[in-house]
Formats: sequence, C-alpha cells, structure tokens
Amino acid sequence: MKIRKLTEGEMDLSIRMSEFAFQYELTDEEREERKGWLKPDQTLVVEEDGQIVSKATVLPLQTYFLGKSIAMGGVSGVVTWPENRRSGLVKTLLLECLKNMKSNGQVLSYLYPFSIPFYRKMGWELFADQQTLTLTREQLPSRKQTDGYIKRIEKNHILVDSIYQIWAKQFNGTLVRDADWWTNSTFKRKKGEVAVYYSKDHEARGYVFYQVKSRKMTVHELIWLDPESRDGLWTFISNHDSMLEKLEVTTTPAGTVPFLLEDPKIHREISSYFMARIVDVESFLSIIPFYDSDNTEPIILHITDEFCQWNDGTYFIYPTKDRSTNSSIRFFPKKASTNSSCQHAPEKGIRLSVQSLTVLLMNSQPMYHLYNEGYVKGDWKTAGRFARSYPKQEPFIYDFF
Repeated sequence: MKIRKLTEGEMDLSIRMSEFAFQYELTDEEREERKGWLKPDQTLVVEEDGQIVSKATVLPLQTYFLGKSIAMGGVSGVVTWPENRRSGLVKTLLLECLKNMKSNGQVLSYLYPFSIPFYRKMGWELFADQQTLTLTREQLPSRKQTDGYIKRIEKNHILVDSIYQIWAKQFNGTLVRDADWWTNSTFKRKKGEVAVYYSKDHEARGYVFYQVKSRKMTVHELIWLDPESRDGLWTFISNHDSMLEKLEVTTTPAGTVPFLLEDPKIHREISSYFMARIVDVESFLSIIPFYDSDNTEPIILHITDEFCQWNDGTYFIYPTKDRSTNSSIRFFPKKASTNSSCQHAPEKGIRLSVQSLTVLLMNSQPMYHLYNEGYVKGDWKTAGRFARSYPKQEPFIYDFF
C-alpha cells in the first residue's frame, strides 16, 4: 500500500470515483469545469497493486473564528471502492491528511459526514446545525415601507461579498469566501435568483438567494445587516405571494427569525450539519484570548487525542487581565513510558477529549452539559473558570463541500 498525491492524468478517475460513491453524474461540460477548478495535489490516494483504491481531498480554506480568519482543511470527496472498504484504508488516509494539515498550519478541519459515528472515531465532532423554517403563504410577513430598494442582480460576488463578510464574522465556522469559491461553489450549488437590498444611499446592506419552483420558494441564504434591510428583504419575499403556497428558509439554528415573524407558529426543523476537529491543539489555543480579571494562575487541561497523538498531553493556559493580549500556552506531551503528561497530579485541572475541547471552543455545547454528562472530568471550579475565560460566538456554516 502506498499513499501519494493524485496526478493530473488521474483527475477523470477521481471524479468517476466521486460520481459512483455519491450517486450523481456530471455532464462532460461539468466534468471539464470541475477539472479546471480542482487541483490534483489537494487529493491524497491509496494505491494498491498499481490501482487507486481510496482517495480524500483536503481543500485549503479559511474560516472565521472569533471574527478572525484562520486556516482550515476542508475534507471532501472521501471515497473507497466497495471491494476495498472496511479494511482501515480511510483511517490511514485521513491520518495522513491530518498530518499534512498540521504541517500546513491548518489548525482546524471541517467535513460533512456520511456517518457521524465513523468520523467521531477519528476526532471530528458535530459543531454546526442548520434550521429549516417552513411557512405557508398565509404566514408570510406583512409588507413594510423602507427608505431603500431591492434590485435583482446577476450572480456576481462583487455585489454581495462585502455583505457576507461582515455578517460571517459574527459566527464561528463560516467560510471566508474568495472569488473562486463564490463562482465555483456558492453560486453553482445555490440555484435560482439573487436580490440585494440597497439603502437610500445605494449601499448594499442585505441579500437573498432564492428559487421559486412548483409553487414553492426556497431561500438558500438570507442575510441582513440592519433592521431596515431585514424588513426590505422580507417584504420582497412576501411580494411573491401570488407565486407560492409554501416558503422554505434555511437559517441559523439559534437565530431570531421565528421570533421576528408575526405568526411564529411555523414548522421548524433542526438538522445536524457539519463536523469540526482541532488539528493542532497547541496552535489553536494560542490564537484564543483567554481572560480572567481576577486570577492569572494557569488553567490546566489534560487532553486525550487517540487519533492525532501529537495533541495528547497537558496544557497550561495562562489567562491575561487584558482582553487584547494573547494568552501564553505551555504544552507537556504525554510521556509514553509513564502514561503521564507531566509531573502534576492528574487531579489538578480538567480532563477531556479533543472532541469535547472542539465543541467547547467553537461554542457548540456549553460546559455545564458536557460536565454533567461526564465528557469533562475534574473539579467544577476549574471547569467553570475555563468556560468563562474565552469569548463565544454562535457556530454556523452556510456552505457545503
């Protein structure tokens, strides 16, 4: 067995593997378009007896975390031929992918799971849900007069990117979309029309991606930056009342949209969506401004990571009294011979897995839930202090890969 990078001449095979595994078929034009966008060196393959039997792609992406752009490895296109499955190939391949991500400074990794239990075994954990709201025509909001105006536009990222980037920085997990991503992913996947709300000063302040088909409006993205643009966009949606019987909106799971509706008694469905994994715990902790106004004694974390053992060990976090100052992190790797991370007794600090650390810092699960359910062990005083020490933003991602 050999793990290597995909070559240019194997791109067609790689695409065929994805078509087979995910049960779709591209046209010749779509295949050539995809080959022009994907880069073979982003895909690792397992070769046996001269044949590719498994593959995985890692997209070099940027994600927002606490309002900052950080490097993230987006795992996509994980495929193994049926006759080669359940032999540990994917685990071996993904470990190699994670090693490469660490070397490339990608401190986080995201993926959309075909099986949540499968990826949990390798350290990924659910971090972002999506909410789908379904309204009848009678539940559409009343129209409101605003000072601005709506304009339907061609799919041009220049006209919507500034809106998206301002909005996206409010969340943990949103992608930092560049021009290629807008063109080759966002606009390709989200069919239909784009409408932008402009203020009376002609400033773009919100947008909606939507499609009307078979008496149903599907809103793929709905983003506003202020109440005026919100009212303008909802009025625009309601103006389609003669064309639809049902409206379906994808939005954040903890958002205020239902509360804002005149009739909030609508159908709401929360779906598990993306998983995340900390690739390099020490580097990730180093970008978080841990804060404690009363105590700068270290917060001690004992982290277990059975899959990426370079993360296994004890971390000393030294919080600051100034929120603008970076915290200091000291890492003591686990000593294989003694099965101990450092000289301090294990009862000091808290003990948790890399999955639990991921969802805590991404703000996907609160500390009191994880502690009460036994995912975080140790004294509650330290657990509570750690939970209060880092800033929090709602986790969400609109994209797919």
